[in-house]
Amino acid sequence: RWNRSDGSSTLWIDMLTGLARFARDAEPHLSDQRQGQVAIVLPQTLQLSAFNAFAIEAQQKAVRALFYRSRASAYAVGEHQIDLLGEPKLILLPSPWMLSQPAWDGLLDAVRGGATLVVTGRFDLDEHFRPTGRHLESGIDYRGAILETRENLVTWPGGEGWFSFSGDKTTYIDQAVLASGATFERHPLGAGEILFFSLPLELSDDVELLGRVYDWALEQAEVEPIYTTDIEDPGIVFSPTVLDQATLYVVASESSVPRRVRFRDHRSGREVELELDPGRAAVLLVTTDGGIPARYDPSSVRTPGG
Repeated sequence: RWNRSDGSSTLWIDMLTGLARFARDAEPHLSDQRQGQVAIVLPQTLQLSAFNAFAIEAQQKAVRALFYRSRASAYAVGEHQIDLLGEPKLILLPSPWMLSQPAWDGLLDAVRGGATLVVTGRFDLDEHFRPTGRHLESGIDYRGAILETRENLVTWPGGEGWFSFSGDKTTYIDQAVLASGATFERHPLGAGEILFFSLPLELSDDVELLGRVYDWALEQAEVEPIYTTDIEDPGIVFSPTVLDQATLYVVASESSVPRRVRFRDHRSGREVELELDPGRAAVLLVTTDGGIPARYDPSSVRTPGG
């Protein structure tokens, strides 16, 4: 495969050479990683149940809405490794349905310490789908019920929208019916607060609308952006990693059209621009003083005949 007549061997060699050059140039700047401001807690109890497909879908949509739509980033912590949570400003608990008690206790400790916790859908069932009453102990008065309607209007202080649940979700999924009749409630706890949505929003069809909810939650938790961009293409994703003296960016395209991607690194104020073809990714390191000592942009490496 390295000697094909169509020239693809040259393409691969160029790519590997470019990545090796990037690794060499970046190495002096790769110091300790700083903890992010946003954490996604993965609902592992649900993932280990017969409804594991719902748990995986909730995780995937949470990531897509946060990274692709809200232009934010997060680190993931498993429900059963809650001691690794650290001290994020914002915690997302996407459609957990069932949850272990140690995980819930750890989340409450983080909220009391100042974190904002976003919970969507009921969370009071234990590992065996038995009610625990933990929602009432947290001051959230609801009852569990089957999600019977496909189209559901959700209203929160930052807006409102219709969340659609297609397929067999109205057969299997639960919702929380708040005693107030609302679809959202906020509950202060210690130095932080819980933002509770009665519906499992990450299991709905509209990632764009879910992103609006996350936008509002990011503002409530006063999460500072790592970067900003005016690009609206939902196929372009940024994955920043904040280091002591630099920020490492991976920018990838799932879009069908070539894009000139522009963004601003907030720590340095540096404006960055790159060309990104469909299905390609770029990686670059931006230092706190605005330098770019390492960069791999594959726009100059094209397929034979391209």
